[in-house]
Amino acid sequence: MLSPLLPVQLTQLAGGRLSSELLALDLEALQVVRLRFDRPLHGGGPKPTGRQLIALDLEENPGHPVMRSHGLELPATAFFGLAAAGEIHLTTPERCSLALLSLDRERFLQWAHELGAPGLEESLEGVNWQAIDPLRFQRVRACLRRIFRLAERSPALMGEAAIRRRLCGDLVPLLVEALVHRTGHSERLARPPARIELVKAAQAWMAEHPHEPISLDGLCRQVAAGRRSLLQGFREHLGMGPMAYIKIRRLHSVRQALLAADPQATRICDLAAQWGFMNAGHFARDYHSLFGEHPRTSLRA
Repeated sequence: MLSPLLPVQLTQLAGGRLSSELLALDLEALQVVRLRFDRPLHGGGPKPTGRQLIALDLEENPGHPVMRSHGLELPATAFFGLAAAGEIHLTTPERCSLALLSLDRERFLQWAHELGAPGLEESLEGVNWQAIDPLRFQRVRACLRRIFRLAERSPALMGEAAIRRRLCGDLVPLLVEALVHRTGHSERLARPPARIELVKAAQAWMAEHPHEPISLDGLCRQVAAGRRSLLQGFREHLGMGPMAYIKIRRLHSVRQALLAADPQATRICDLAAQWGFMNAGHFARDYHSLFGEHPRTSLRA
């Protein structure tokens, strides 16, 4: 899980030891998380009820690989995750720095009304991302960077309620202004990209049947899809085939179990077998390739 603030399940999509950093701040009515990492990740899960989410990319590298939300490539100056209902389905590039903001939705809309944007709720209805005017996007990003820099350099100040309220008061008007002066969102929102729903259906089946053996043909039958469509969908939206993805998902499950297990009472081969890894040598190789460490290291941790 990312944090109690945002219960997102993160899956590492490429091999190698993951280097990551999470900084979570509570600014009274606004919670802010900065997440940095150096491997492509897929994030999925339900959105918290009654919260207004706003996510944005903190990187400033023109032409760097884009993020995908529900299969759509996001503009560099997008606010995303805006829709109040639905689920999170985000695929990130290899190196990324994300800001994730969470506010009480009713309070945020009240603030917007007080700041001269009474129609913001209607403009956000059913919209999961908005392309923001570049100048206003830069102002939001610069403000967030100042907040994170202050938290890193002077963490004691973040314990003062007056400071937190001031930072929240600096940021919220910039968010509202940016959303009011958005440059629009793509008409493609009404037409989900090809095969993304097949990918989501397959992911849902994997989550509901974590231990069940499955073949590619069997997975195709479960989601009523052809082999070609399912393969293309996974390669387009997750960069790999469905069987490679399910192996990665189950390796993550083994890792979580190892980290929580008693080293004195756990046999790695028995635990791996519960997730379908019957060959201990192949399992150890695949585990090390993905996480950059041996299973016994995770167990001892």
